[in-house]
Amino acid sequence: MKFFFSAAMLSTACLLGSPASAQSWNTTSHILALALPSLAGAMAYQQQDRDGASQLVWTLGGTLASTLILKSQLHQLRPDGSDNDSFPSGHTAVAFASARFIHKRYGNQINPYLLYGAASLTALARVQANQHHWRDTVGGAALGYAMAEFLTEGREGRGLSLLPSPAGGVSLTWAQSW
Repeated sequence: MKFFFSAAMLSTACLLGSPASAQSWNTTSHILALALPSLAGAMAYQQQDRDGASQLVWTLGGTLASTLILKSQLHQLRPDGSDNDSFPSGHTAVAFASARFIHKRYGNQINPYLLYGAASLTALARVQANQHHWRDTVGGAALGYAMAEFLTEGREGRGLSLLPSPAGGVSLTWAQSW
């Protein structure tokens, strides 16, 4: 966790140390897109959570694979005109996948406002760095959040289940351990 807070402080220093140039926003987005998954991995390691580590790998792998597939099929031009890989934002997707993973898997061990704030700052930084349009970051955020939502299980022992019923329908069940 110290690494995450150090990365967040370094990102802030990049922005405050000089006029907020596109380069400093770009550096901030890189730092946060690495810090959030690193924090998620550190939490899984610290808590000796093998299932969580596996789910993190699947979540980030699925997020990255989906992002690359969408980029290769949609061919959206970046605002700076450098290439046609604008949609969705991979940095934002990874940041939101990591934030959702931590929040869902480990509850409120880290303030969710801080997690989603850092992920949102990643999105803002990508736009300010002239690498993405807002729609790219919104798409990346939705993709990352959805991947973590579907590939991560909470540890609190609660959950919603949809099960087939003997009568040919479905049963919706909520379970919570006490």
